[in-house]
Amino acid sequence: MLMEKISDASNSLASRILLGFIAVTFVLSGVAGYVFSTTDTFAVKVNGQELSQQLFQQRYNSVYQNLSQQMGNQFAAVADTPEFSKKLREDVLNQLIDQTLLDQYAQQLKLGISKGQVETAIVLNPEFAKDGKFDNDRYLQVLRLNGLTGDGYAAIVRNNLLLAQLQNGVLGSDFVTPAQTMSLGQAFLQSRHLKLAPLSLTEAKQQVSVSDAEVKAYYDSHPQAFVIPEQVKVQYIDLTKAAVLKQVEVTPQDVEQYYQTHKMEFGQLRVAHIQVPDEALANKLYEELANGADFAKLAAEYSKDPLSAAQGGDLSWVTDGMMPKAFETAMHSLKVGEISKPVKVDNAYHIIKLEEERVKPLADVQNVIATKLRNDKAMNAFYSTEKSLNDKAFENPESLETVGKALDLPVETTAFFTRQAVPAALNYANVITSMFDSDVTQGGINSEAINVGDQHSIVVHVLAHKTAGTRTLDEAKAEIVALLKAQKAQDLVFAQAQKDADALNAGKASPASFDFGNEETLTYANVPNPELAQEIFSMPAPQGKTRYKAIRTPNGGVMLVALDKVESHEMTANQQQQFDAQVAAVRAQVLSRELLKALREQAEIKVNQNFMQSEE
Repeated sequence: MLMEKISDASNSLASRILLGFIAVTFVLSGVAGYVFSTTDTFAVKVNGQELSQQLFQQRYNSVYQNLSQQMGNQFAAVADTPEFSKKLREDVLNQLIDQTLLDQYAQQLKLGISKGQVETAIVLNPEFAKDGKFDNDRYLQVLRLNGLTGDGYAAIVRNNLLLAQLQNGVLGSDFVTPAQTMSLGQAFLQSRHLKLAPLSLTEAKQQVSVSDAEVKAYYDSHPQAFVIPEQVKVQYIDLTKAAVLKQVEVTPQDVEQYYQTHKMEFGQLRVAHIQVPDEALANKLYEELANGADFAKLAAEYSKDPLSAAQGGDLSWVTDGMMPKAFETAMHSLKVGEISKPVKVDNAYHIIKLEEERVKPLADVQNVIATKLRNDKAMNAFYSTEKSLNDKAFENPESLETVGKALDLPVETTAFFTRQAVPAALNYANVITSMFDSDVTQGGINSEAINVGDQHSIVVHVLAHKTAGTRTLDEAKAEIVALLKAQKAQDLVFAQAQKDADALNAGKASPASFDFGNEETLTYANVPNPELAQEIFSMPAPQGKTRYKAIRTPNGGVMLVALDKVESHEMTANQQQQFDAQVAAVRAQVLSRELLKALREQAEIKVNQNFMQSEE
């Protein structure tokens, strides 16, 4: 029964693709539900199988850490909100439930994975490869970095293979033939030559009326449409590094002073080296050099660095940061003409000679110095201004106007806005929290400087706060009347348009009576709205004469479509191959989604609500 249900749900696959490729997240990796112990109190029971709170917390922590790394500095502010925590816990719980259902179904079907299949999958994993071959050291390193044992990782691989086998089995229960995908591809590339005639609703709106009873009925049946979300109106000061930078001045004297004080930063050393693979040879060559041997000759004969060896070991001019740390440490310890003792760098030994040193002239580095000084001054100025901003905002809680004047910073004022429509300049999670969910919300005080990025802070002051509510019938009446009039006018015009289309198709009316625009050529892919595309591409191809159809537009309008010609286009073999792959991907997503839906409908799922709510 389950497979029949899934098959039935996927029969409309062609029409789904014609409405656009469906993106569905289907997680099959990282499943370790049965690997860990379930000795703790359960977080959820799935068909009697307990998933422990320990397992839930492990998965939650893993996802939490991944999000933290991805979001960087913005994460702390988001993570503090109860909405974030609740949503994340729900997502993790649903992921565990889905994975457990799939695992149980695979066991029900008696699917199995052999030890050899697991070993092959591990050996062929490119993440463990070095020079194109499996590297055991790299394999063990990756496992250590992820806190996994060999057996634990093997269990995860086995489970992933099992679920992949399940997915392939589901996909094998339904198929799209090559003829179907070819026909689908042709429909997707088909071009239609047509003209459109938008029809005015103005006169119809004047003809229709709306009664008080209709207004009341609409108001009562659409309560969510008249909810007024919470709103705030704020003042804010936006302090950025760029704003402070404009006020920073770096003089030629500043640049000259820095250059004289930090000359060594602009030094270059000309060095040579002899690179050999073992310490014994390095020590032997060093003794020869100490006894007067020619450095260039030994480098040419023994050095394993072919480029420098050809030049007698010469590496030309180097600056700090160009060479490995151990190499640079030895290099800086030398005076001109001196030779270092053998230095181990990575897997080789180097004998280094300092040939010459020089300092770049001020003219070559003055722009670099000026930029550094400007950035340093801007940073200091920013933090100094930020401190003053905090102090002034605290001392003058009634408004930001006084603060802005004192620090010569612009104060911006917004109109009322909701959480869902925050101005771009204030659209940061921690700023939103301050405006809507803190002591600042009720007005009367300024926020502290809220850090929203590298040297970027915002101070806000709520001028007015409106709590969420619902508009009364009287407040919403005009809007409802306009809406219902538009709907009635569209119905009236559409009914007449259908009669006009029938008359045009029967040759009883002239196209000249309608304001058709210029001919357009459309393919399914370039119609901006799927509903409009469905209307246009469902019209039968004209058989020697133009076909007409009345359609409703997504924006509430009506238009007549005059379809003049339909052209089919064949895909190349390469295009058809790519299209087939896209169809297969969509089919896999649809079937996977339907499988999970069916499994959930049949499953007994008991969530430990006390645990889930206690941790929020």
